[in-house]
Amino acid sequence: MELKEWNLKVPWGNIALLSRGNTSGEPVLLVHGRLDSAATFLPLLKLIPAKYYCVLVDLPGNGKSDPFPKGMVLSRFIGVPIIDLVVQHLGWEQFTYIGHSLGSEQGMFYASIYPKRVKKAVYLDPGPSLEYCNAVNYKQFFKSYQNFYDNYHKYDSEREYTKEQAMRSVLNARAINEEEAEIVLSRCLVQTGPNLYRLSWDRRYKITPGFNSLPQQFYIDLFSQHRTPSLFICASVMTDLYYQQSNLSVKLMSHMSEENKNVNVIWVEGGHDVHLTNPERFINELLMFLDNDFVISKL
Repeated sequence: MELKEWNLKVPWGNIALLSRGNTSGEPVLLVHGRLDSAATFLPLLKLIPAKYYCVLVDLPGNGKSDPFPKGMVLSRFIGVPIIDLVVQHLGWEQFTYIGHSLGSEQGMFYASIYPKRVKKAVYLDPGPSLEYCNAVNYKQFFKSYQNFYDNYHKYDSEREYTKEQAMRSVLNARAINEEEAEIVLSRCLVQTGPNLYRLSWDRRYKITPGFNSLPQQFYIDLFSQHRTPSLFICASVMTDLYYQQSNLSVKLMSHMSEENKNVNVIWVEGGHDVHLTNPERFINELLMFLDNDFVISKL
């Protein structure tokens, strides 16, 4: 699979980009989740026809992209202006958005701000991220910031690993095998010495506070207002934790699919990383969605 790789210059450094496919083809932007990289989409990318022009982004502090300047807390919204910078750099007026986890959540915010740009949207297992996009109360909201500044040295430090230790760390954190962990690490390992590495992931993403005490209905109204054709692909293993009737994800998907015939929800056997481990389980539905010429009501 032939990939092109380049950097987008930004005031604090570089944003790393990958692309595959016909540059004149239908544009598709793929955005990963928390503490990940563009590599998470490589198994899926192999199954998407080259007639689509797919661009994958490493969000700042992930993969090969430079982190945001030190000293600041990273909010859950912080990826949205990065998506905008990338879209402006590419000169796209309209495109299809594919996001995983936090990438899904940020895509929903982006589509709410720029509805005419997002032609279609695919949200890969958004439930876990949506569950944390809102602080339940002000005390919880404040605690995120207090935690960061009380433990600043922890989030500002860079631990070194051997290759084996890095592999074990990824395997312990995610339900994937060694081959898949190699894919994950392919853009995240930075060599610091003989068999010594650091992970390029910005530890500040472990906090990413949400907005303060907004009701679930706020997000339901915000994310559904523009009737963007959307495909939700949800992992069955996550059902008990993030896809119950009380969860924002279920309320949002139910509302959107009831109000908009161009919104579909499918369930796939697998875990949160099913797009990495078993993309073949949903590729037919995904390609049907990408190929569909939806009729969208005017705003």
